[in-house]
Amino acid sequence: MTIPARHLQPYRRAAQAPVLVALLLLALLAAAPSAAAESCGKKVIDDWYADGRVDGTFPPHCYDDAIEILPRDVRDYSSAKEDIERALQARLNNKPAPPATTDPTPGGATPRKTPAKPGTKPVVKGQPRARPTPGDEEPGEAGAPLDTASADSVPIPLLVLGGLALLLVAAGSAGYLTRRLQARRLPPPGT
Repeated sequence: MTIPARHLQPYRRAAQAPVLVALLLLALLAAAPSAAAESCGKKVIDDWYADGRVDGTFPPHCYDDAIEILPRDVRDYSSAKEDIERALQARLNNKPAPPATTDPTPGGATPRKTPAKPGTKPVVKGQPRARPTPGDEEPGEAGAPLDTASADSVPIPLLVLGGLALLLVAAGSAGYLTRRLQARRLPPPGT
């Protein structure tokens, strides 16, 4: 005697349910360490973002995880990777955190003193400059020096290309006007 297939369907589903639950639990357990490692590495990165150095003490694998999850622009354009590696070395040697090599927050919360010329007051970054008195500035200095390397400045090649574009538009306009004036001239009277 054979049992029809439609009568066995509920038993098949009941047998598949524990297998699916076991696979789901296995997937969750496999994902948990990577999520924990990611948050551990993120804590190291957050510590670096605060002041440009890793002050906290983390398990050694957290430093490696932080380097792996660093955003590409931060890895390429800052010293974050090197700072985190130096913090790892200091941690492994039971030494204090090394000093910061760059400031991760432009115009950041902690003002830095920049070196001043002899005989002048130091300038504190992030604070407005005092206006110089007439005797303070050096002779021949028309204004503050241009800082073409900062992100706020206009790039010199852009200025050159803009000037060249204006020159080309002016030359094209002059040629167009010259042709129009020549076309308006009346032909000489015939004899």
